[in-house]
Amino acid sequence: MNRTIYSLLPLAGGILVAIQAPVNARLRTIVESPVVAGLVSFAVGTVLLLVLTLTWGQIGAVSKVGGGPWWVYLGGVCGTALVVGTLVATPRIGVLATFVAVIVGEVVMAVAIDQFGWFHAARITFTWERALGIVLLGLSLVLILRRR
Repeated sequence: MNRTIYSLLPLAGGILVAIQAPVNARLRTIVESPVVAGLVSFAVGTVLLLVLTLTWGQIGAVSKVGGGPWWVYLGGVCGTALVVGTLVATPRIGVLATFVAVIVGEVVMAVAIDQFGWFHAARITFTWERALGIVLLGLSLVLILRRR
């Protein structure tokens, strides 16, 4: 696949995550708990992943779980923090402000990961263009959060 197609995959993921926030926020009002709403969200996702694992014939890969460094198993912790954080924030500051804040956080951490090559990522030098991009993202969050 070329770079354009690869860029469409996270774009689609971003669209779905933006949809996930108000959907989960509504679930939160029904179950009256951000933690239970997150649990339901992850349970449904787990069932889907199990179906995909079985459908795509990848059940053998489960035997490899347990290999690798300890930190490779923290993705679920990160996802839980994101889901619960957006469940709490979305009804209070709106979907746009919530996800601009998510994006600012993602970009700041991504710069650090690139700069230092953390988690076996390729090292990419921090430049003034990247710094300007982060400042502009931060400014966009400030503007979006301003009250009229």
